[in-house]
Amino acid sequence: MSGKEVTFKESRIIATTLLLVGMGFLASVVPEVNLNLFLFNLFLAIIAFVLFYTFWRKLKFQSKRYYSLLSYVMTNTLAIYFAIPLLRLYFLTFTFWFGIGMLLIMIIVPYLYAKEIAFGVQKPYKSKLGKIFLIYTVLVMVFGISAYMGSLYHANADALVVAVVVFLLSLMFFFLAPILLIKPEEMDELMKK
Repeated sequence: MSGKEVTFKESRIIATTLLLVGMGFLASVVPEVNLNLFLFNLFLAIIAFVLFYTFWRKLKFQSKRYYSLLSYVMTNTLAIYFAIPLLRLYFLTFTFWFGIGMLLIMIIVPYLYAKEIAFGVQKPYKSKLGKIFLIYTVLVMVFGISAYMGSLYHANADALVVAVVVFLLSLMFFFLAPILLIKPEEMDELMKK
């Protein structure tokens, strides 16, 4: 499949990498500054940059596929960044382990249902995605209750709100990421249902 060439200027490689570096920095300062965490996040941004460049070299004549893979890497990198602050706040507590469990579920399960999720996102009124969202809602409520209970005994309650919000964004990004791997022709076929 060929199409209009995506030039390096249009590739968004530099802008997306800078976004990842900036978000990685922000994720490393909640609840307090951690240089090692920033270096880890910077390393993830560098890996993402290498992947972006590789995708661009191989897929610059397949713009839909290229931008889809660029978005996939960006979304997963941001999801990792956004999960870290809450896990730092509750390190090795019940909330930490529950959060790890939720992350594992949201990393694995969406790949099993990628096409259903894609259909649900594109046509929510025709999908069975409501059941998955119901389970997600229950997990979020249980997690929110445990996070609140933990915050009553935690010194960094100010950072808690930011950490919870970005953690929920992390879960959403992990949930949506697999649909970015669906090839454009498969997505077109899926939407015809």
